[in-house]
Amino acid sequence: MKSSDHDEEGLVDLFAAGDEVEPEYTIEQMIIDRQELSREGETACGFTPLFDRFDNPTKREEGVETSPKLPLRPMQVYFRNKRHSLWGHKLWNAARYFVKRIDSGMIDVRGKTVLELGAGLGVPSLAAFRNGARCVVVTDYPDESLMEILRMNTETNCTLDQLDPTAAEFLRQEAVRLKSAYMSAHKGQETGKGDDREGKGVPLNSRCVVQPLLWGNTDHIREALKHTSGTGFDVLLLSDILFNHVCNDDLAGTVVQLLQRSPKAAAYCAFSHHRAHKQVEDLMFFDICASRGLLCEQIDEEDYPLMFPDDRGPEEIRRPVKVYKLSHRFDAAGVPLEPGQETYDVVVQGTGMVECFLAAALARSGVRVLQCDAQGEYGGPFKTLTVQQLRKYILQSPNDSGDGSSPSDVYAGGSQQVSSRGSDKDPSGVGNNNGNGDENTSIISVDLMDTLDVRTQHRFLLDLLPVHYFSKGDTVRKFVESDMARHAEFQCCSSFAFLFRCGETDESCAFRLQSVPLTRAQVFSADHIGLMQKRRLMKFVKDVAAPLAEHLHARTAALGEEEPGHTDVQEVGELFQQEVSQHPNETLSELLRRKYAVDETTLNIVTLLGQLETSSEPCMLRAVDLVRQVLTSIGAYGGSTPFLVPLYGASEVPQNMCRIAAVWNAVFVLRRSVSRVLKGLDTPTVEMSNRQHVKAKVVVVPRALASKFASVSGANDANDENITRFSRVVIVAKKPLVTWKALSSSGCCEEEVTTATEGLEGTAKTSSVEGIPPLVFALCQAQPGVVVHVQQQSASSEQAPKEGNAVVVHFTVNNCQMSAKQLHRFVEESFIASAASAGEDCVVLDKDAILFFASFVLDEREEALRGVAHGAWDFLASETEKAHPFAVEEYRKRQKKSKCDLVEFDDDGVLIVPVPTLLQNLMDDGAYLKEAQQAYETVVARLQMQMKEEEEEGDKTKQYVFLEPLPPVPSVSSR
Repeated sequence: MKSSDHDEEGLVDLFAAGDEVEPEYTIEQMIIDRQELSREGETACGFTPLFDRFDNPTKREEGVETSPKLPLRPMQVYFRNKRHSLWGHKLWNAARYFVKRIDSGMIDVRGKTVLELGAGLGVPSLAAFRNGARCVVVTDYPDESLMEILRMNTETNCTLDQLDPTAAEFLRQEAVRLKSAYMSAHKGQETGKGDDREGKGVPLNSRCVVQPLLWGNTDHIREALKHTSGTGFDVLLLSDILFNHVCNDDLAGTVVQLLQRSPKAAAYCAFSHHRAHKQVEDLMFFDICASRGLLCEQIDEEDYPLMFPDDRGPEEIRRPVKVYKLSHRFDAAGVPLEPGQETYDVVVQGTGMVECFLAAALARSGVRVLQCDAQGEYGGPFKTLTVQQLRKYILQSPNDSGDGSSPSDVYAGGSQQVSSRGSDKDPSGVGNNNGNGDENTSIISVDLMDTLDVRTQHRFLLDLLPVHYFSKGDTVRKFVESDMARHAEFQCCSSFAFLFRCGETDESCAFRLQSVPLTRAQVFSADHIGLMQKRRLMKFVKDVAAPLAEHLHARTAALGEEEPGHTDVQEVGELFQQEVSQHPNETLSELLRRKYAVDETTLNIVTLLGQLETSSEPCMLRAVDLVRQVLTSIGAYGGSTPFLVPLYGASEVPQNMCRIAAVWNAVFVLRRSVSRVLKGLDTPTVEMSNRQHVKAKVVVVPRALASKFASVSGANDANDENITRFSRVVIVAKKPLVTWKALSSSGCCEEEVTTATEGLEGTAKTSSVEGIPPLVFALCQAQPGVVVHVQQQSASSEQAPKEGNAVVVHFTVNNCQMSAKQLHRFVEESFIASAASAGEDCVVLDKDAILFFASFVLDEREEALRGVAHGAWDFLASETEKAHPFAVEEYRKRQKKSKCDLVEFDDDGVLIVPVPTLLQNLMDDGAYLKEAQQAYETVVARLQMQMKEEEEEGDKTKQYVFLEPLPPVPSVSSR
């Protein structure tokens, strides 16, 4: 077989039959004058070298080559003058370039570990040893003729007496420094009077070894890493080894594994395009490296004499020696994923409630999960922040840093004014105003937090969106069933009330507390409900669940009482399903008016001012189920209200799910995000924001950004009307808005006692909290049809200092009903006044006690954008775009010809599963669990389908269970 006819790659010897007899080649030698090499090469026309990317750019003056000042001992190199398939017999121009740069110190190898891949004659490695490298490992294809030449060259040129004088002096001084540091660490300040301070008697420590290394071979790579104790090499040298394109993927993977995971470690790749018509394939190597998490940058290009003048193709392609610097791409999250951590079943973008429920459920089912978020905290819109972090959150738009356009520019909306009243800072800023202009401007009207010491400031934990859970609701029930709340702590809410205006008319600004009768005793003792309405109300309660009529007989249900069983709940569903079938578009309020003839007061009690039926889904059935959850939650875990509050803030629940997922081998990466889904590859692949490629079958993304992740699934963004936005006000105050006295006088609470529930084990621990403000959840009817959720948090939930009466008060309302500016004005006019002007029954916050007062909009789309790393959608150009037109045309010809021979494969690509980040109903905590379960079923269906196609018999019978119960914790006695 002739190379010219059938061997375009020039690899005929490598793949020749093993029984072929090769002729004997004598070993010859040549002398390499390093001084002469330092004067070779000149910068290619039109290229500007990036000298600052070298280790020692000061070694070279701008535009002037500096030769080594001291004479350099030449190297005696052996070779066999044979045409080997790996071309290991030649001194390539790239090797000449490396010797020049290493001798000049621009590539600094002193005291470092160096490894050369595909060394050939090993000339760059010999120069690295002469220049004081601590350890040099010379590798090439495991061919004995190659290994023999390398061993001869290293034995001849790599003895300690051949070190350059400056390198020997550096190694001596380094040995003295290490010895002094060792003596200081083990003998205090005594370093020994007899130390050799000048290092004249210190033995030199430098070695050079030869080792076979087949790219991609795990055993060979592991053997090489033993020379660095597994930490990787400081410097890798790749000298003209890109010609064998079929091996470039293995080469890139080998570089990733051998290169030390340090910002200072670098691989230098020098090469020429010896086959001009395959320049595109040469440059593809750097795209492969980028997909492995490496930063690739061309730093130099010099012209050398042509090595093969008779080859075809333009000389301007074949003459230059191009030099690239490769290093691990460090982003805000640090190093890329390690080799072996690049393959998953599912990648989850974001750490919100739905995403964390889903990740925990999938990980518990044995699915390989990678979850990432560009933000530095878990929780997404449910993050819990310090005041400093919230201040930064309010005053910055999503991805408001760095150069270039922000992903927020993808969506039109104009500019948003962000002001800080009473501040000397520029009040203007940039953000997403959601089309409402100044009405959704973020405002910090009071900020006196700096008057407190830093420790006290950090004791205030502020939720972006405060949450509460029904004690017997879907979420808590699932927590208990799966035992996934074993590491979470909750506190019973002290009081639940309505807030109505003090006056008879709507012009009255102040509000008063009104208790919400939720038990039978409370209903029949309530003065504001008529007798007939009480009977009608209890008739509805009986229809919701017959056992509830007796269950709610006491003012607070006993902990041991049985609750309605599954059969009762099923009967309730059937009863109201008949109503839905007869009146398909009817709401719960309309049903109560039509069938039970309740008045407005009773209607408000049943629907909690309409907040139980704000879900976008039609189902009156869901509203009825929420009513049932309210009623069954009373008395659970010793609480007098239906609600539990997570200790340490809303983010504790998603963080708890992340901890569980991590135990079951999920991988989490903060400050990094998904960038896009790649199409047209043999394996479904996702690109991360650091350009690293991750293999995944499914990617879960926020619904607001689904279309940004291109995929064959054709996922679309949620419509603007489906995007959830909440107007928010957060106040930090030294005195509470609602006191124990106010609760007692209004009949909302009897005593200053709450119940702490740890891990939802079912055993209530009661502790007096006298002096600590109560945890209060209230619904405030600001306007007809507009209800503001008011939550007061204190030291009882570990979100305020225990000293004093400090509280955090949250106001939340749907943005389509009240803008952020309107909510700010409403709170300011209705709940803030001086202590002297406050009415006796009015709920008022002393304005002199306010330390922090801010309003902003919590936007689902904006939160999704915050989870995407800055520049994630600014795709980098491929290195192949630098190819010469001649090479591009040749590549296109080969592609056109090869398409006729390719066998098409069925590529389903990556399935995109969009999930909501926020949901409209603030009362329905189970809605997030439901969304997570729907996404879980979609993901599992896709995975099972692929398992069936791959005929994985062991996995066919696996049963997937959403939030499968955790195994029991081993007791001390069983250990």
